[in-house]
Formats: sequence, C-alpha cells, structure tokens
Amino acid sequence: MSVSRVLVADDDREVLRSISDGLKAAGYEILQACNGVEAERLAHEHRPDLTILDLRMPLKDGFEVALSLRDADLPFISLTSYAEEEMVQRVTEAGALAYLVKPLDLDQLLPAVQSALSRAGELRQLKDAMEQMDKALSQSREISMVVGIFMERCNLSAIQAFDALRDEARSQRRKIAELARDYLSAAETLHHLSSRVSERAREHSERGNKRPARRLPTRVIQ
Repeated sequence: MSVSRVLVADDDREVLRSISDGLKAAGYEILQACNGVEAERLAHEHRPDLTILDLRMPLKDGFEVALSLRDADLPFISLTSYAEEEMVQRVTEAGALAYLVKPLDLDQLLPAVQSALSRAGELRQLKDAMEQMDKALSQSREISMVVGIFMERCNLSAIQAFDALRDEARSQRRKIAELARDYLSAAETLHHLSSRVSERAREHSERGNKRPARRLPTRVIQ
C-alpha cells in the first residue's frame, strides 16, 4: 500500500513543525511550505494527495492558493486561527474538503486528514468515471442510447446507468460498445415485434366488429 503524501503549509514555524512531526509519526510522507508562493509551487510540482493549507500566509494569500489547487484538482483542507463564518464560507466555496481551527491536536487532525484523503479518493474515482462516460457517449451512438434507456426504465442517473452497462460488459468479458449494440438491437427487435403484435390484434378486433350479427331462426308461437 502506497504512502500518502501530504503538503503542510503554514507560516507559523511551530505549527508547521508540530503538524509535520505528528503526520510523519502516523506514516505520512511530508512536504513543507512556510508561505503561499512556496505552497503553490510545491503543490503543482509534487501533486500531493492532500494539502493542509493555512489561510493567512505571506507572499500569497491562502485563498489564492486554494483556488489554484482547486483548478489543478489538488485536494486540500484549510487551517486558520480565525473561526469566522465568512471565512468558512469562502474556503468551502474554494473547494476545501474540511476546515480546521487552530490550535488543534493530533486527535483532531489525524481523523480529519484520513477522512479528507478518503473523500479525495472518492472524488477522483467519480471524476475518472465521468470522463470515461463522456468519452464513451461521444464516440458511440449505441452506448448513448442504451444509457438513456437504462436511465428511463431503471430510474438511474447517467453515471449509474453507464456504470451498470460497463459492469455487465466486464462480467461478460466483452467490449462495452459491442454489448450496447446487442442490447439496442434486441430492444429494436422487441419494439418491432410488439408493434406487429399490436397491429394484428387491432386488425382481428376490427374484423370481429364487422361480422354480421347471427340471425336466429324464426319461431312460430301457436
């Protein structure tokens, strides 16, 4: 199992050392930055699994760095001494996975880091799945149509429908486009058959309605 890399960015040297030492002891690989410019550079160069970002740093504001990390799909949690509602809202809108207020101890930090890493992994998987779906839908009319059928008939979202089709293709060890063509062909065959059966039933009904009424023999009552 690979070791997660965490970038710790804080201009307070004591806080930087304390967090870094605690995370190293917990088994994480650590990068350190003491200002916003250095934090942004290290994040883009090394692409850590998570950045712990102080919002009040010199040279470059933590919010600016946060936006840069968000644009680069780099997950982060924010760290600040200010528990202000406006700052919480700003950093949340910037994409923070969590918000921690100093001073904090390892009993508070480690669960937040573990949770953020787990959430970041889920978001990466979702992003990869959506990219695969978008690529497949743009390249195959059949896949797009089958996904649409699954969405309508099974009440699924687009990503759920695509995942279902992909999982079925994997279980049959077939290409997803090939399976989609077969499903679509079967659906079209069933549609045509249903139309013919319905038309024949209608014709039989119309012929039955046109038959002359049966005349009973005349009876003479004496």
